[in-house]
Amino acid sequence: MLDFTFLYGDLIWDDDALDVMKRYGTKVAPTDLTVILGGYMTSGGDRTSEDDLTCLSWSTSSDGRGLVCCVSCNGDYFWDWMAERRISARPALSRRDASKISLKNIHEGPNGVRIGEYGEYPQTVADKKMSAKLEELFKTKSLHLTGKKYTFDAVNKDGYTPFKATSYPEYEMDGKRYIRVPGRPYDDGSKLSTGEQAEEGKPYWVEVQPIEWLMDKSGTMVAKKCLFAGIQFGTGLTYDGIFSKTFMKRYLGNYFAKEIEPVNTKEQTKTVSNEQKPAEKKAALKEKLAVTSKGKNDPAVAVAVKGTKKSHYSLTDKSDNSHVSVVGLAKKSRAVRE
Repeated sequence: MLDFTFLYGDLIWDDDALDVMKRYGTKVAPTDLTVILGGYMTSGGDRTSEDDLTCLSWSTSSDGRGLVCCVSCNGDYFWDWMAERRISARPALSRRDASKISLKNIHEGPNGVRIGEYGEYPQTVADKKMSAKLEELFKTKSLHLTGKKYTFDAVNKDGYTPFKATSYPEYEMDGKRYIRVPGRPYDDGSKLSTGEQAEEGKPYWVEVQPIEWLMDKSGTMVAKKCLFAGIQFGTGLTYDGIFSKTFMKRYLGNYFAKEIEPVNTKEQTKTVSNEQKPAEKKAALKEKLAVTSKGKNDPAVAVAVKGTKKSHYSLTDKSDNSHVSVVGLAKKSRAVRE
C-alpha cells in the first residue's frame, strides 16, 4: 500500500522547495467535495496558476510550540491547531512511493509543470440536470451499486471530538460513478464549480474522477487539488512535528490510500491470477466436486454428466464460466444439479 503524506514546509516555500511548487505556485484549489465537506475557501478572490479559487491546506511542519504549519489562501504560511476541520488535505507521495506507480494521461500544465493521473476519488459535483436524475433514481432504488465506498468524518464542526467514520457508497449510471453526500459548507463563501453556493444538508452528487498529480523532477508527487476536508489533523492538544503519530496519517493509510484504488483494478488482478494458474483452478474445482458428491451442492458449481457409465464430469464455475474436466467417483444422482 502506498504511504501517503503531506509536503513538509521547506518543500513548499524555502530555498529547498520543490521545483514543481516554484513553477505551479503554492496556492491550491479545492475540489467540490472538499467544499461540501467543510473546507474553507478564499474570501478575497485568491486564485491558482490555473485561475481556480483557493483554499487552506495542511503541511507536516510544526512551529515547535504545538501548532501545525498550513498554506493560506494566498499561498503564504500560517499556524493553526490540529483540531481544525476547515483546513483541507493535499496528499503527496515521496519519490520512493511514487516510483511504484504508473501515471496515465501525462500532460503539461502551467509553466511547464508535468501532470499525470493515478487513482480515483469523488471530486466534481454533477450539474443540476444530472443531479436531479440521479436523485430520482436514488429515491426509487434504481441505481447500481458498484460495491465501493468512500469514508469521511460524520462530525461537521471544529473541536476535540472523536472521529466518527461515515461511509458513502458509490453508484454507477451511464458509465460514470458518483457518491451522494450531504452538504456541510464552512460558511456562505463556499462556492462550487457550478457557481452555486454550497448548502447545509442538501444532498450533492459528486462524480468520481481520476486524481491529477503534479510531478516534480525529484520524483515526488503532490495532488494538484485538495481532495478532502473535515478530518482533524490530530486529536491531541499539541503537535510535536512527528506526522507518523497523527490521526491524519492513520486516516490516509486506513481509508484514503485504499479508497482511491479503482474496483476494476482488483477484479482485473484476480482474473489475471486465475488465468495464470490453471492448475490451482482445476484443484479448487475438484475440491468443489468432492463436496458436491457428498450431497452438499455448491451454488457456484454446476456439474454435468458426460456419460451414463463413466464417472466423468465437466465442471463449470459460474463466477467466470471456466471449465475443467474431472474424473471422479461421485454418483450421478449426487453429482448432477439443476
